[in-house]
Amino acid sequence: MLMRTSRPLLLPPPGRPPAVAVDPRPEVRGGLLVAAAFFLLFLGWAAFARLDAAALAPGRTTVAGQRQSVQHRDGGIVAAILVKEGQTVRQGEVLVRLAVPAVAAQERVLASQAIWLIAQRARLRAEQVGVGMETPVEFRNLTGDDRADAQAAMRAQRAQMAARSALLGTQQGVAMHEGSQAGSQAAGYREQVASVIEQERLITDELESLRTVAEKGFVSKTRIRALERAKADLIGQRGRLRAARDSAANMVGEARLKALEAKQNLEEKIASELRDTQALLGDVLPKWGAARDELARTQVRAPVSGTVVGLGVHTVGGVIAAGQTLMDIVPGHSAVVIEARFSPTDVDDLAVGQKAEIRFAGFPGRSLPIIEGKVTRISADSFVEEKTGIAYFAGEVTIAPDQIALIRRYREGDFAMKPGMPVEVVVPLRRRTALQYMVDPLTDSMWRSFREQ
Repeated sequence: MLMRTSRPLLLPPPGRPPAVAVDPRPEVRGGLLVAAAFFLLFLGWAAFARLDAAALAPGRTTVAGQRQSVQHRDGGIVAAILVKEGQTVRQGEVLVRLAVPAVAAQERVLASQAIWLIAQRARLRAEQVGVGMETPVEFRNLTGDDRADAQAAMRAQRAQMAARSALLGTQQGVAMHEGSQAGSQAAGYREQVASVIEQERLITDELESLRTVAEKGFVSKTRIRALERAKADLIGQRGRLRAARDSAANMVGEARLKALEAKQNLEEKIASELRDTQALLGDVLPKWGAARDELARTQVRAPVSGTVVGLGVHTVGGVIAAGQTLMDIVPGHSAVVIEARFSPTDVDDLAVGQKAEIRFAGFPGRSLPIIEGKVTRISADSFVEEKTGIAYFAGEVTIAPDQIALIRRYREGDFAMKPGMPVEVVVPLRRRTALQYMVDPLTDSMWRSFREQ
């Protein structure tokens, strides 16, 4: 049987009102409900909010193809320095000129010979075919002194072609005139022969009639003999005229042959000169080409478009050695490459072709936008930094030129991409939530602890 204990009754002191008891449980329950609601909201946010895993790597900017060294194969004396440190140049622009007077003089001599022979060959070919002289294809791209020499050579060859054509025309004209005269003489001789023959016939008829009369004594013998002598003279004259006629006819043939021989002799001369010209060109053209190449090497040109850095020649008249590096050129319009150093713990999740985000560490957070790139190379093995001893995997992230243009528009054109600028590379690896981010360390720790001996 339970006995109920009694409590002493506490009465308030005289003059005070009795105290009212306050229950704290409603406030506690409200606070717990608020905390629980906040915790549930946080869990809901953490379960759905994305907080993707990413590899963060430091890096620096380089240029695709790296810098190009400018050298000279043979060396020589500096005649002119046409660029300065930091100057922007275009591909093929002359940077340095070397003074090599002997090479220039030899090139001009060979150029004059080659140009003259090419023009002469064009004239001989035109004469051989019998057409007008056209400008050779070798002359169409000539400039400067070569172009002036070519124009002078073409004028001289055209004049020579006209002179030879006029000479041939004169020779043939003289021959044809002689033939015409001989033909006229032959025609005259033929008429004279015909006249003599007619006189012979008349004298013969007269003699026959007189001989009949002479037998009867009516005509003297003296008259008969005179006619016989006249007939004999006509016979001799006829022979001489026929010989002269044949000689004149032969002269007509000789004149025609002379005209043909003049043309044939010229054709043979043209063929012979063309062979000699071709042989000379076969010897001169290679020498001219070699001299032009050697002269071109006296002008050191930019291999790519970009910016001059490391200018190593400063004195006009100075001597440079063969193979000496005169300067470097950093390409200005090539794709930008980021050389990044990835942690070995991230390399398993990295792959070529993954997208990357690049932040320029040297600028305030909002002064440049985040630009996109692509992972283009990951080293097959790790490297160790000599100073710190930290291992890393070397990677390359390529930035397309349109992304650099985006930065320039954002910075209103005052952005200049230079090699060596520090950057931060972020490569998204896998999708995850904030809850997974908070739970992963705990699960990893539990996984390890359950496998310890």
